[in-house]
Amino acid sequence: MIIMKKKILIVDDEPLIRDYLATFFTTTREFSNCRIDIAVNADEAIAKIKEKNFDLIFTDLKMPGKSGLEVIKFVGKQCPETDTVLLTAFSGGDSARKAMAYGAYEYIAKPISVDELEMLVRRIFERQNLIQENIKLQQQLKDKIIYPKVIGKSKALTEIMDLVKMVAPTNSTILITGESGTGKEIIAEAIHRLSPRTDHNFVKINCAAIPESLIESELFGFEKGAFTGAIKKTRGKFEIADKGSILLDEISEMDLDLQAKLLRVIQEKEIIRIGSETPLKINTRIIATSNRDLAEEIKKGTFREDLFFRLNIVPILLPPLRNRKDDIPALVENFLKKACIELGTKKKIITSEALNLLMSYDWPGNIRELQNAIERASITTIDSKITTKSFSFLNINQDSRKINPENFNPESFFDGKTLFEVERDLIFYTLKKTENNKTDAAKILGVTARTLRNKLHLYEEQNPEEF
Repeated sequence: MIIMKKKILIVDDEPLIRDYLATFFTTTREFSNCRIDIAVNADEAIAKIKEKNFDLIFTDLKMPGKSGLEVIKFVGKQCPETDTVLLTAFSGGDSARKAMAYGAYEYIAKPISVDELEMLVRRIFERQNLIQENIKLQQQLKDKIIYPKVIGKSKALTEIMDLVKMVAPTNSTILITGESGTGKEIIAEAIHRLSPRTDHNFVKINCAAIPESLIESELFGFEKGAFTGAIKKTRGKFEIADKGSILLDEISEMDLDLQAKLLRVIQEKEIIRIGSETPLKINTRIIATSNRDLAEEIKKGTFREDLFFRLNIVPILLPPLRNRKDDIPALVENFLKKACIELGTKKKIITSEALNLLMSYDWPGNIRELQNAIERASITTIDSKITTKSFSFLNINQDSRKINPENFNPESFFDGKTLFEVERDLIFYTLKKTENNKTDAAKILGVTARTLRNKLHLYEEQNPEEF
């Protein structure tokens, strides 16, 4: 077995010893890849150590000027990962004990036996390799356990994960913003799993999917008899998440009255169940997400500024997939493997042409749209190779159901459509006209923003590839 390239420094004022050790490494096949450097005294050795890193240093004890002990002492303080071996004319003794106390790996007596030297060097390198392999495996295991759902290594994602690692150990509230489908929930879960709260509950609640009349009881719980149907005392999500974390998904959909109550929860760290007057202390970390610009919502009067400041202690902005396309290959590989397993099909591969097509697409639906596209391609592709033909729908489905206001023809708008389809297309038409401003679209349609969002969620569930 050939040892990987190791950097070795030989420090000795005697040319015969330097040549003997250098020849040993160059002629011993196992160590022939090692790079040898020479120093004739301690000062020269220390200067070289300051310039570059060495894996192993042999140093004589007695040399003109500083002794070899000074070299070992310097290495022990400045680069303790480097192993040192003291060369001495005497076996044991006070100098050998000092060398070991300064951090030397071993001492070896002159004259140096080739067999002893070979055994010592092999033991040192095997130990170093085991340490490096252990560090590497620990990091791989940590990444695999902590971030099983965070896929990609783009600069943008790496910076986000670095921030996640910094804020996770704290108790600060976190606000994660970004377009729909960018992975806000996954980042929230990563924060929880990296935190000291990881052994406690991570509770999720979608503020847009629960009717206004029910969301307060879902969050804070209620006492028996608090309202019709309250047949027993029930804990809310905040109580269930005590000592853990709660994810308030799409918090911008929460009405102003409930926002005020949430603000009190953050300030006082306590909740009051519906039907009770007794506050309950809680220790729940809040992570909130929104696909809307909350600063704009504050201007419109739909979101409390004081709540925003409480939530926005550590903001995390997830960029859309079109701004981090370097993550697409890894995401495609992961989604393709997952799709084949879930569908029970044989392993499939994607051609380079198809991958280039996916890389050139802007993905308005972000990661969610990409996952749906890969699943659809896996279902519709019979062969083991997924080609560009498998993604032909990407060019036609983006706006196929969304009406262009400039070309709107009211006479053909209703032809051959069900009531459901007419309503759906009218909503898409209005969104197109308002440049996807859901608040303005809801006003034009005469419905609440919540109603509009619920309908969009319904359309997404029925035709996920369009979102």
